[in-house]
Amino acid sequence: MVTDRIVDHCETVDGDRPDLPDHLLDWFAVTIGGAAHADSSESILEGVRTLSGPAPDPDTDATATVLPTGEHMTPADAALANGALAHSLDFDDTHLPSSLHPGAPTIAAALAAAEGADASVDRFLAGVAAGYDVACTVGELVGPDSHYDRGFHVTATCGTFGAVAAAGVARDLDADALRNALGIAGSQAAGSLQFLANGAWNKRLHPGLAARRAIEATDLAAAGVVGAADPIEGDHGFLTGYTDGPNPAAIDRLESRDAVAETGRKPYPCCRYLHAAIDGLREISDAVDPGDVTAVEVAIPSPGIRLTGDPIEAKRRPESFVDCQFSAPFAAALTLTEGSAGAEPFLRAVGRFDDAPRWNDPETRRLMDATRVTTDEGVEERFPSEWGAEVSVTADGETHERSVRNPLGEPETPMSTAESRAKVEGLLAGTGVDAERLAAVVESLASAPGAGAGRPTVAELVDAATE
Repeated sequence: MVTDRIVDHCETVDGDRPDLPDHLLDWFAVTIGGAAHADSSESILEGVRTLSGPAPDPDTDATATVLPTGEHMTPADAALANGALAHSLDFDDTHLPSSLHPGAPTIAAALAAAEGADASVDRFLAGVAAGYDVACTVGELVGPDSHYDRGFHVTATCGTFGAVAAAGVARDLDADALRNALGIAGSQAAGSLQFLANGAWNKRLHPGLAARRAIEATDLAAAGVVGAADPIEGDHGFLTGYTDGPNPAAIDRLESRDAVAETGRKPYPCCRYLHAAIDGLREISDAVDPGDVTAVEVAIPSPGIRLTGDPIEAKRRPESFVDCQFSAPFAAALTLTEGSAGAEPFLRAVGRFDDAPRWNDPETRRLMDATRVTTDEGVEERFPSEWGAEVSVTADGETHERSVRNPLGEPETPMSTAESRAKVEGLLAGTGVDAERLAAVVESLASAPGAGAGRPTVAELVDAATE
């Protein structure tokens, strides 16, 4: 049974994953950067404060910390805030086989649960590891293509189960309570793709809502509330209601997998389907003058076309940050003119610094109009094991072509230490958080587990991530 195997895995999960410190540092950076740079952050935080009501007393109540302000809220409300901020720039890590962002909901849930329960850092790490494993497994079980076709956002839905695993392990729930928490979560897993219609902030809220649901489900289960049996595999369970193409074999990988190691970190703050194309266009940009470009061809997997290239007229005329994040023509125009689509040039191009947004710039519009978004037989055949791209640029009568099998940041093509650190420093610049100190504290998690082995506490991690 799927649910029983998830519970068994959570009861024995090992939090000592070699790649976990890198993903935690990335999560802290995108969360803090999201608070600083996303246009939705002020409204989201104000809304969460309203929902939360009077601030709890950290000396007498269970509380957790909102990053990077350091304000105390209930664990459920802090999980909502941090999970939403972590996804607000669409710069958080991505697991390609399940097509979801595991870090945003699971780390937010594990951190809030660990703070609320005054858990050890080892329990926190075990919770994060469990969350990644469960979220990615459920994402593969549901079949992301079929799930998307039904209009669901996999990070929101499958991320809910991963977040419950993360929170449950972090607070050391027993097997029965964890099983009930998953049963409760089966009635909470939600999240629609309708945000694409107008660039809505629903998408940014989705991981935070998943993390909050996890705290609520584990709180209810810990209090003795009985959850539904078999919430994932049951006759009226998650797989029955949410997919036409389940992949039941995915559960067989759960016990042996390290989903953290399978998850890539993003070098560009936009839809992951665009990253291989951006890699190829970065190479071409060194050889062409953008003013000479007359045609751009971007071939990506067909699910990526639905998100970033269809309808092409709208994708060539983005009007918001979210529109730009899901526009292959905008990504192509930015990369060819700037030679990069990394944090600083992308945020500048969408008006997050002092510059005006560039989507109305005549040269940007010309390049977007010259961009065609298609697929390719080889790209399709290799998907979803590879999220590749074929790109070509015609400039001054000459055509330049590049083929990219795996985008930068994937386990097969990892970001360098310098690239990772540049992302962190770029996101933390001007936020009041010391990038060097935060990196040092997170990196010390690689020390041997156990008390007195040199690992920081959860409180020390949080302190390094606050202003």
